[in-house]
Amino acid sequence: TGQPVEWVRVHMLPDYAFFDHSVHIAAGVACQSCHGRIDQMEKVTQAEPLSMSWCLDCHRNPEPNLRPKDKVTKMGWVPEADAAAGNSGLDEIAHRAVNPPVNCSGCHR
Repeated sequence: TGQPVEWVRVHMLPDYAFFDHSVHIAAGVACQSCHGRIDQMEKVTQAEPLSMSWCLDCHRNPEPNLRPKDKVTKMGWVPEADAAAGNSGLDEIAHRAVNPPVNCSGCHR
């Protein structure tokens, strides 16, 4: 139809919580870590609670949610699949200095 898709807000964060997508993407955090497998959703729903404790769990241990930067948006990516092709990207992740804030001012402004 040539018309843009209407944007419907799904994730509601409190006004006092600061979230910057670009920082997370630059760190290699996969979209599906927070948004879920939207490629498999008939209707987009909130996949994760986005609560303070949920965010802090990731900030304290980010590695399970990190990917090579060129795989951040690839839904369903698993390192083993790329390893079979000779490039799991795990070396890139291991050498990346990711140290998310765990203090209040990191996310609360």
